[in-house]
Amino acid sequence: MKDKSKKPSSKKGDRLDSRLRGNDNKEVENDPRTISKCGAGKTGEHDKGQALATENNALKEMLQRAQADFINYRQRAEREKAELIDYGKLETIKDLLEVFDNFERARNHFPKELEGNEWAQGMLAVEKQFVAKMNEMGIQRIPTVGNQFDPNLHEAIHMEPAKGKKSNEIIEEYEPGYIYKDKVLRYAKVKLAK
Repeated sequence: MKDKSKKPSSKKGDRLDSRLRGNDNKEVENDPRTISKCGAGKTGEHDKGQALATENNALKEMLQRAQADFINYRQRAEREKAELIDYGKLETIKDLLEVFDNFERARNHFPKELEGNEWAQGMLAVEKQFVAKMNEMGIQRIPTVGNQFDPNLHEAIHMEPAKGKKSNEIIEEYEPGYIYKDKVLRYAKVKLAK
């Protein structure tokens, strides 16, 4: 029976075997086939590493953009929420302005015989508290009488000739106007000099 583990020897095969065994190191070092095989392996690994680094950088950039988008979204949502709260305040304030106007009208027609009355004094204190809260919230009354008409703040109801007054000067206020954070809540209704 023949031994199959032994391979037939050839000159080329023997030379390769001796190189691999290290018998002929100089030949292995200078063999262009060996150099090209080693170099090819290193280049492939380098290409893979560079591809991974490029992909890693792309993923980092995508993550940074996603984080920035989320931060912008959160800030926008908070700003919109604050605007909605302000809008709700504005609507409530507009409704309360009519109540405040009635307090002011009542004060302007306050009977002299009630000046010492505790209940009447309490109502005047409520009006003062209302004014203080409005100022605290940033609500300001629009200046009228003696000022020039401004269509951004005033609504002209009537015009009449007035001695000693400039044209378009406000000579009477029919209804007060109010501003909240540079937004007109209600235009002041006024009478102008011609």
